[in-house]
Amino acid sequence: GGQVEITDSTLTMSGGAILNPNIAIKTYDDHRMAMAFAPLALIIPIKIESPEVVEKSYPDFWNDLKTLGIAIDS
Repeated sequence: GGQVEITDSTLTMSGGAILNPNIAIKTYDDHRMAMAFAPLALIIPIKIESPEVVEKSYPDFWNDLKTLGIAIDS
């Protein structure tokens, strides 16, 4: 139900989509899944399954998100 507008420098979600809090995002052992969905935590609490998958490409990813104000629970 939501719409996403993508530009060279932004990703904007709008529309009447109702997002369920605390949903679990499966990463399927793919770091891109974890990294793509992580910013959604700015809008609603989510759980990233197997968050350690980002270590192969960006070991400091979760720490860097903390510095941007995204709450990370371990």
